[in-house]
Amino acid sequence: MSFRFTALVAGLLVWSCVHAQRSPTQGTARIEIISTDRLEYDDDITTAQRLIGHVALKHGNAIMRSDSAWLYEDQTMVAYGHIAIDHDTLHITGDRLDYVGATRMATITGHVELWDPSMRLSTPALTYAIAERTARYNSGATIVSQRDNNTLTSRNGAYITPAHRFIFSEDVRLRHPDRTIDADTLHYTTTSGMAEFFGPTRITQGETRMWTDRGTYDTRLRQGRFTKNGRVVEGANELLGDTLHYDQRTGDGAAWGNVMFRDSVNHMLVRGRRGWHSEMNGSSKVTGNAEMVMLLDDDSLFLHGDTLLATTDEGSGRRVKAYAGVRFFKSDMQGVCDTMTYADRDSLITLIGSPFLWSGKDQISGALIRIQLAGGKAHRLFVDRDGLVASQVDSSKADTAGAYFNQVAGTSLTGSFNGGALSRIDAEGNSRTVYFALEKDSAGVERTTGMNRIDCSRMNVRLEEGRVSDISFITQPDATLYPIQKAPQGEMRMRGFVWNASARPKDRADIFRKH
Repeated sequence: MSFRFTALVAGLLVWSCVHAQRSPTQGTARIEIISTDRLEYDDDITTAQRLIGHVALKHGNAIMRSDSAWLYEDQTMVAYGHIAIDHDTLHITGDRLDYVGATRMATITGHVELWDPSMRLSTPALTYAIAERTARYNSGATIVSQRDNNTLTSRNGAYITPAHRFIFSEDVRLRHPDRTIDADTLHYTTTSGMAEFFGPTRITQGETRMWTDRGTYDTRLRQGRFTKNGRVVEGANELLGDTLHYDQRTGDGAAWGNVMFRDSVNHMLVRGRRGWHSEMNGSSKVTGNAEMVMLLDDDSLFLHGDTLLATTDEGSGRRVKAYAGVRFFKSDMQGVCDTMTYADRDSLITLIGSPFLWSGKDQISGALIRIQLAGGKAHRLFVDRDGLVASQVDSSKADTAGAYFNQVAGTSLTGSFNGGALSRIDAEGNSRTVYFALEKDSAGVERTTGMNRIDCSRMNVRLEEGRVSDISFITQPDATLYPIQKAPQGEMRMRGFVWNASARPKDRADIFRKH
């Protein structure tokens, strides 16, 4: 028996009767026919109805339109030509629609477009779960957010309509005139512009490049929070940390965990547990087991302090300041103090607060010590107030309590280095020196035979391997030579003398030792 109806009302009546007699899904939500130009049904050929021309169907609150459709008794449907689905604020178009009413699952193929007020998606095929209001694709898609001027592409993805949230994976790229984000897996909320990363991610924004394995980035505020392997590179500066916050608008960054700041222009690297960096004023601060490594030509200076601060100023250049418990090691020079500063403009190191400096066999102390570098090595020495240079005469003696020390003291000291060792000292103001005479006995063993004590307002002292080789007196000296057996014990050590060799850093690792 065959029926052909061209009137919409007759078609609806026939469908209702056939469905009541045959439908295995009786009692479930039915697909309703809203309109069609022609409806055909022949139960000798198929159990489906064929709808032709301006087809409109409704299932729940979803409206589906097409040029033609086959509607089956089990509440499945196949539609062709100018496919359109309207569901709340979401719209989908394509060339073909396969729909299962029992699961409310729609599969749209062929030039698929999906859009809502916040974005538009283009893909060859996608599935749309009407009940969950979630669209998925796995053959590549392009998403355009007109509000944020973002274009996003990925191989796989899902769009959760109620949350306006995309979940992208495989070959993910978000492009904006100001930035590009490449990611392994990315979640993006169109209403807020917030991107969340899972897996290796790179953000490029102007000259700034950022990497992370996990984190978020606010594309509107241009703020990033990276919680795994965070890294930011801005020109010659690089900031890394286990957790890293970065504001691209202000250039401010903060890092926690294994923090590292690298300045490739000034050949400087700073490590610690917490750090801050400001591009606006060119400053960086690191605390927590902080270490600075500074390349000085063919050598490196390793510095530790409770707090390290580096600043850049057009007038004074790069400056580094270390606070509290400062210890540093360089192959030809070591030191400890409360506060140390370094200015690369004049290559000057300044030690303040109980400073001690060691170079070769010499220990240098005073109220303030400055070291002028040249070619990455110590070139000139300046000691202000209570300057004292000392070296142990017999370094083989383990008990320094009874050891002899050559000493040069003055209100201010100026020294010169040769090959990294102190070679000359110019002392001014209450200058004094104590040095011990050495002679070899008949067995060729070098022994201390006498002590010279000299007081003078100004003097020049030449050193060789930490020993006094020559003294020039600018004014009349007051000198006394004692045989070693008759040298007064109280004259052997100058006022303020402290032999602090135990505090001397032995190597790079020793700068972290608490003394």
